[in-house]
Amino acid sequence: MIKLYFLSIFTLILTACSQATVQPGHPVIAAYSNAYNEKDITTMRALMHKDIEWVGVTGSDIEVHMSGKETLAKEMEIWFENPKLPKGALRDWSINGNMVAVTETAYWTTNDGEEKSQSALTVYELKDDLVRRVYYFEAVPD
Repeated sequence: MIKLYFLSIFTLILTACSQATVQPGHPVIAAYSNAYNEKDITTMRALMHKDIEWVGVTGSDIEVHMSGKETLAKEMEIWFENPKLPKGALRDWSINGNMVAVTETAYWTTNDGEEKSQSALTVYELKDDLVRRVYYFEAVPD
């Protein structure tokens, strides 16, 4: 009976540990990225803070490229018209309070059929579980 008890506890611990590693990162950012890959502007819009900002960082230059939920949503709709839109993947998660840093890798195929990719550090700022700011650092080829 005692062996069965410890076996049950051990199984629960293993199950909990395996479930914890299945979903790395932050669920809001993962959902936002998945919506982008699916060209699902409705879900992306639902995850955007009304005052969202898209900020580009290149060296010491910082520029707000887009501001506001409707502006960004309209720009994404135009972007999604591209049939060869790169797909993205997230890795190297780091979460500190409402800031989520990830390495975003974009994958695409050139007109010549060559597979390409590039990665960039991206920092998402959350407010009320919505994407408030996206700080996108200069991408580098993989």
